[in-house]
Amino acid sequence: MRLIPFALLLVLSACGFQPLYGTHQADSHLAAVELANLPNRDGQQLRLLLEDRFYGAQPQAAAQWKLDVKVTSSREDLGIRRDAVATRARRTFTASFSLVPAGQQTAVFSGSERSFVSYNIFNDPYATTAAEEDAQTRGLTQLADLIANRIALYLSGQQPSGANNVKAEQATTTQITSQTR
Repeated sequence: MRLIPFALLLVLSACGFQPLYGTHQADSHLAAVELANLPNRDGQQLRLLLEDRFYGAQPQAAAQWKLDVKVTSSREDLGIRRDAVATRARRTFTASFSLVPAGQQTAVFSGSERSFVSYNIFNDPYATTAAEEDAQTRGLTQLADLIANRIALYLSGQQPSGANNVKAEQATTTQITSQTR
């Protein structure tokens, strides 16, 4: 009975399973990605979150890749009362990205990620503003995690599901939707 867990560990190690994080290889790949500047407040906040995931406490390595990201957001009122006042809102954040080798113009990998977050609308304007800012932070944090995971998978040589290798004759993007409420 005591040998069963040990045997399972041996089988798992023989199947080719490799962790993405916890290896210096994944960290060094992400540290070699240069992040392009992003306009507006959402873009700046997303860029800072991506920097945390790509570089952490280590300095940025010599750029071998450039990551271009475009982020958009929209707001939708939900929970409309009879007096036409909304009591809940949903923010949708969408980021499209492309990874370009340094010194080149053509993307080799691109994709799109989406995040949905919702929050309550209160009678107190300060509470509503605080809830909306928290929703913005949660949505952009989710986007940063999704983008960092997709880029790390691509750079580690594993093809993430739903991703495109972009070739000169084929410039399409994919979209994976993540939803949190």
